[in-house]
Amino acid sequence: MIPPMPDERRTEQTEDFGAFVCRAVGKPLTPYPYQARLAREGLPELLRVPTGAGKTLAAVLPWLWRGKAFPDDTPRRLVYVLPLRTLVEQTAREVARWLFNQGERASEDPRQACRDDSVVLQMLMGGTDREDDAWQLAPGKPAILIGTQDMVLSRALMRGYAESRPKWPISYALLHSDTQWVFDETQLLGPALPTSAQLQGLRDRLGTAAPTATMWMSATLAEEGLSTADHDVTALRTVELTAEDREGELAKRLDALRTVERLDLPADSKNYPVALARALLARHRPGTRTIAVLNTVERATAVREALRKEAPETDVVLIHSRFRLLERGKAMDLVTADPPSGGRIVISTQVLEAGVDITSLTLFTEAAPWSSIVQRAGRCNRGGEYEDGAALLWSLPPDGRSPAAPYAQEDVDAAAVALGELEGVAVTSTVLQRRPVKQIHELHAVLRRRDLLQLFDTMPDLTGADIDVSPWIRDGDDTGVFVAWRDWAGSEGRPAEDEPRARRDELCPAPIADVRKLVTLPGGRRLWVRDRVGGQWRWASRADVVPGAVLLADARAGWYDSELGWSPAVTTPVEPVTPVEPGEDREGTPPADGDALGDDPLSESRDTWVGLARHLTDVEEEVAAVAKGLRLPGLAAEVVEAAALAGRYHDLGKCHEVFQATLRRGGQNPPDGLLAKSPGSGGRHSRRHLRHELVSALMLTSPECRLLEDRPERELIVYLVAAHHGRVRISVRSVADEALQRPPLLLGVADGDHTPAFELTTGEHVNAFTLSTSSLRIGAADAPGSAADGSWTERAVALRDRPDLGPFRLAYLEALVRIADMRVSRRYREEG
Repeated sequence: MIPPMPDERRTEQTEDFGAFVCRAVGKPLTPYPYQARLAREGLPELLRVPTGAGKTLAAVLPWLWRGKAFPDDTPRRLVYVLPLRTLVEQTAREVARWLFNQGERASEDPRQACRDDSVVLQMLMGGTDREDDAWQLAPGKPAILIGTQDMVLSRALMRGYAESRPKWPISYALLHSDTQWVFDETQLLGPALPTSAQLQGLRDRLGTAAPTATMWMSATLAEEGLSTADHDVTALRTVELTAEDREGELAKRLDALRTVERLDLPADSKNYPVALARALLARHRPGTRTIAVLNTVERATAVREALRKEAPETDVVLIHSRFRLLERGKAMDLVTADPPSGGRIVISTQVLEAGVDITSLTLFTEAAPWSSIVQRAGRCNRGGEYEDGAALLWSLPPDGRSPAAPYAQEDVDAAAVALGELEGVAVTSTVLQRRPVKQIHELHAVLRRRDLLQLFDTMPDLTGADIDVSPWIRDGDDTGVFVAWRDWAGSEGRPAEDEPRARRDELCPAPIADVRKLVTLPGGRRLWVRDRVGGQWRWASRADVVPGAVLLADARAGWYDSELGWSPAVTTPVEPVTPVEPGEDREGTPPADGDALGDDPLSESRDTWVGLARHLTDVEEEVAAVAKGLRLPGLAAEVVEAAALAGRYHDLGKCHEVFQATLRRGGQNPPDGLLAKSPGSGGRHSRRHLRHELVSALMLTSPECRLLEDRPERELIVYLVAAHHGRVRISVRSVADEALQRPPLLLGVADGDHTPAFELTTGEHVNAFTLSTSSLRIGAADAPGSAADGSWTERAVALRDRPDLGPFRLAYLEALVRIADMRVSRRYREEG
C-alpha cells in the first residue's frame, strides 16, 4: 500500500488540479469533489461510485497530476485493467486525448508513437506492434498501460498471452514494481478479481523493487470481495460519494429516470430474434439511439440479421468482442457518434455494459446478474438528457440449452424477479444500485504462493507446452484464442518459412471451442501455429488451441465477416489486413524476439559489425545508466551492481564457434576477432537450439574461471547472465531430439565444447574453457564432480526464494540487464 501524501509536500509550481483537469479535457470542467480528493490524498484501494460518475477520469488524471505534484511518491506506471477489448480501445482514445491536450503527446491517436519526452501510452492487446517496446525500453518514464484482464494478468503471471516468451520476464518485472494498478468494472472480472487481490497481497509479503498498489473501482463491490489468503482487507481505504458529490452536475446524472418495462417475447429461440427486432423497431424514435444488450454473441448477431431483413433502411450497428481491430474501431465509432436524423439501433453484448460513455432513449437488456443490469441501465438516459424519462426494457433469454449462459441461472432468475417487482416504476441508477438482489458467490481457482513461484520458471515442458494460467484470469467458457488471416493462394495454402508473426491489427478473438472444432475438420488443415520449440510453422492441432494462442488462417477458409465478426459458418474468403512481407523489417525498430528456443534476432544490427568486447562494455554501462534513473528502494546497492556486472559478462558465450560461424554468415567482409552483432541474419545455427547465454553461464561457473572470484553476488551474476533472454532461467533441459544426438546436446551445448581465450575492454582475461553441462542435468547435485552448492535448478530456486530478493525483485534485476541489452542493440541499429 502506498500511503497518501499530505498536501503540503506538493512540489512547487504544480498546476492546480482543477485547472489541470480543464486543460486535459479541453473545456471548462470542475472535478467532482471525490475526484479532487483522490488528487489530494492519492488513489485508495477501493473506489465505490456509481456508473456514469467519472471513474475513468478519477483513475487517470489524479495519478497523472500527482506524478507532477509528488513525483517521488507516485508510481511511474499506471496499469488500467478492463474486462473487454472494446473498453480498452475507447479508454485509450480518451486518455490519448487528455495527454494530447496536456502537451504530453503529439497525436490523439493512441496507436501513434509517443514523443521521447512524453508519457508513454500503450495498449496491451497482443500481437506485434511498432510501439510494443516503448514502455519496456524506458522503465523510468511515466507510462499508462491499458489492457484487458487476459492480456495484463497473463503478463503478471509470467505467461503473457500473444506475447513472445523472451518478453515474459520483462513485463512481469515492470508490472510488479513502481506500478499503480487499477481494475475497473469488477463485476465482469470473474476469477481475475481474486487473482488481482492475491497478487497485491503477495507483492506486499514477498517485496518488490519499488512500491506497488492496487485500486478496484465498482459501484457495488464490497471489501470482503477482495479478501484472499494473502490479501488482508482490514485496512483497505475506501472512497465513496459524499453529500457534496451528490449535488450539481453529478446529481443530474444520479437522478436521471428510466421506466422499467418487460417485453413479451417468445421463449422459442428461433422466433425470439425476429420478435425482438420488431419490438425494437416499434419503440425506436428518430434522432435517438436505441441499444439492445444480448447475453451472447450468437443471439446479438441473429437479432442484427433480423433487423436487416425487417427494416433494411434502418441504421443498425452490431458490436461485440470478436472483431478485428479495424472493423471493431469502425463499429465503435458509429456506436459512440451522434445518431443520424433517423436514429441508430445498436445491437451489442456485454461490451457496452461498462466503460462506454453513451446514452439512449430506449435500452433493452436480457435478464442477467443484477450487477450487470445496473451497469447496462447506466447507458439509458445516462446524463439525464431526457427529462421525461426513458425506457428500460427487458426480457428473459429464450429457452434452449443453457439459456442463462454465460451466467448462472440463479442470478438471472433473481434479477428477473427484481425487474418484475419494478414494473412500471421510474428508477434512478442509485435506486438500482441499492436494491438488494441476491447473487451467488462465484467459486474460482485461487492463485496461491506456490503457484506464483512455480510460474516463475518459463521453460516449456517436454511437449513444448506451458502451465495454463487461464483459470486464474477468466471463466473457462469465456477464454479464447486469436486468429489472423493471410493470403497464401500463391504458396500452396501454407505460410512461408519466415512468415512474420501476426500484427495486432490482424488479430480476431475467437472462442476456443469454435477453433478446436475447426482444426479437427476433415481436410480442414487451414490453421497454422508457430512451434514453440523449433520455431517452424506447422498445422495446428487441438493441443495448440490454448488460451492466448495466436493462429494463422488461410484467407480462403472464411470464418469471418467484416460486419458480423468471427463467424465459423461464413465460407467466403476473408480480406486480409495488409501483412508485413516475409523477412521484412519495420523501419526504425528492432526485430521482436522470436518465440523459439533457438531464435536470436537481436544479434542482428543494421549495416554494422559489432565486436564482442565492445558490446559487453556497452551493456554494462547501459545497465548502470538505466538503474540510475529509477527509484529502487527495495533493491540493495550490491544486487544492482551485480546486474551491471551481469551486463559485462552476459554475452561471453557468443564466443562459441557455432555462434561465431552464424554471425559471420550475416554479412560481407566480417572483421577479425570475436563478434557480438552482424549486419543481417546468418540463418539458423548449425545446432538449432543453441543458447549463447547458457554458454556464458557455464563459462562463469567453470572451475578455471577467475572473473567472479571474490565477488559477493557470484550466484546472482551467473543467474542474470543466463536469464537475460528469458529462456535459461530456473530449469534447463534438452529439447526436441537433442538428447538422442551424439554427443547429446542441452540447448545446443555439448559436454566438452571448447571456448577460446580473449580479452575484455576492462583488461580482464577470459581463459579458454572446456564446458561441462553436468550441473544442469537431473540429479546433478549428487553426481561426481558436480558443484558443491547444488544443481543449476537448486541454485536458481535459492535465489528466487532469498528473503531480500524473491520473485518480483529477481525478475526486476533480470529486466535491467535485458532492457540495457535491447537499448544498446537498438542504438547500433539506429547508428548503423
